[in-house]
Amino acid sequence: MEAVQWLDNEDKVEREARLERLRWLASLMPKVDWMVYGTGPISKHLFDEARYCFAYGQYLSSIILGLAFVEVSLAGAFYAAGRNGLERAGIATLSKEALNCGWLSQADYDAIEQVREYRNPITHFRPPGHNERVEARAFHERVATCEVIERDARKVMQTVFHLLLKVVPWTARELPSTQNP
Repeated sequence: MEAVQWLDNEDKVEREARLERLRWLASLMPKVDWMVYGTGPISKHLFDEARYCFAYGQYLSSIILGLAFVEVSLAGAFYAAGRNGLERAGIATLSKEALNCGWLSQADYDAIEQVREYRNPITHFRPPGHNERVEARAFHERVATCEVIERDARKVMQTVFHLLLKVVPWTARELPSTQNP
């Protein structure tokens, strides 16, 4: 199949599913007048690309990029507050410190920890059959691997949008209604 045919077929087959995912993402986004990304263009690209990947069904990428956005944003917030010693810290350290500083609630911290548990077996090797691997979770839940990956990506994106209100300066006209998939 040639590139144009492949792309035309992909657009035809996946268009409705993409639209559903885009509508869902839009329902999570606050109505904002403007946003300033604390770490500059890289955090904006991480946020935009996490959304784009999710809309296009590239769930593993949205999991990785979504958590990277939260990590970079928290590191930038600490750096801006004069906490230069945390500039190279990982998400586990940053989220724990943000909880201790009162920047995050316990529920926020728990959500980041859950998302980290989804991301880690994707970015860090686990031996075959390890209980954290996606296929092991799918086997125990008796569902397809792709269902677990999509569900994990939805949770990541919900967490990203929830934390967006805490890690990115913004001016909201209206907050989104809380919706679960």
